[in-house]
Amino acid sequence: MAMDTRIELIADGFAFPEGPCFDADGALYFVQCDSGWVTKLTAAGAENYVHSGKTPNGAVFDETNVLWIAEAGTNQLLRYDGSELREIAGSWGGKPLQRPNDLAFHPDGTIFMTGPAHSNAESPTGVVYHVTRAGDLRVVADGLAFPNGLALTADASQLYVVETNRHQVLLYEIADDRSLEGPEPFAEMPGGVGGDGMALDADGNLYIAHYGMGEIAVFSAEGERIATLPAGGARPTNVAFGGDDMRDLYVTETETGAVYRLRPGAEGLRLFCDPRG
Repeated sequence: MAMDTRIELIADGFAFPEGPCFDADGALYFVQCDSGWVTKLTAAGAENYVHSGKTPNGAVFDETNVLWIAEAGTNQLLRYDGSELREIAGSWGGKPLQRPNDLAFHPDGTIFMTGPAHSNAESPTGVVYHVTRAGDLRVVADGLAFPNGLALTADASQLYVVETNRHQVLLYEIADDRSLEGPEPFAEMPGGVGGDGMALDADGNLYIAHYGMGEIAVFSAEGERIATLPAGGARPTNVAFGGDDMRDLYVTETETGAVYRLRPGAEGLRLFCDPRG
C-alpha cells in the first residue's frame, strides 16, 4: 500500500512525550511522562495544561471536553475538568492499580485501560481494566506481558491490545457486559522493544508506534503488514489522527523528545466519546 512517508517536526524539547489526544477545538495535547505535565500545543508554542502528579502515560478527552489521564507513577485513573484534578480509581482488590498506561472509551462512556506494571514474558502479570466513569473497576483480561496501547474497532465489537514484551498485537471480542473474550493473535511486531500506542483509520487499518525500531507499522484489518512510516526517531511512543480533515497523523517520539506530523493519505477513525464531534 503506497503512503506518503514525508514527516514534519512540529515541536521538540519535551520530556518523554506520549499519549497524544485532542480537545473539542481540535487542539493537540500530549503527556510528558518524565515531567508530570499534560501539555497543549498551540500555534504560539507549547503550554503546560495540568500536572498529573508524577508520571502521566495516557490521556484522552471525553465528549464533554473533560480530560482523563492514566497516571502510571501514582497508579491512578484521573479526571480533569479544567479546574479540579480528581481520582476516579486507584486500586483494585485491595492493591494499587498496575501503573495505568493507555486508555480508550467504549461508546457507552466506560473505559478500557491497560495496566502493565513491570510485567514481561517471564512474569506475565499485566492486565486490562474496565472502568465506569463513577470509578467501578474490574479486571477483564490478565496474564499479559506488558499490555500497552489499545483501540476499539469501528463497531466497538472488538478491542486491539498491544502486548509489547511478546512483540504481538492481540484481538479480543467485547461482550455485552464489557468483559473480554479471547484473545486471538492479530499481528506480530518483531524487533526493537515492541509495539506501543496505536490509532485506526476509517478503513480499519492500524497504525502502531514501534518503540525501538523507529517506525510506525501499518496493518490491515486482516493483520497483514501493509506499510511502514517514519517516526522521527528510534523510540516512537504513540500516534493519533487529527487536523480539520482527520488526515494528519501525529507521532510522539522520545529519542528526540518531539512531536511529528505525517499525512499518509488516510482519514483517521474518530474515537468514541470524541469531543470533536
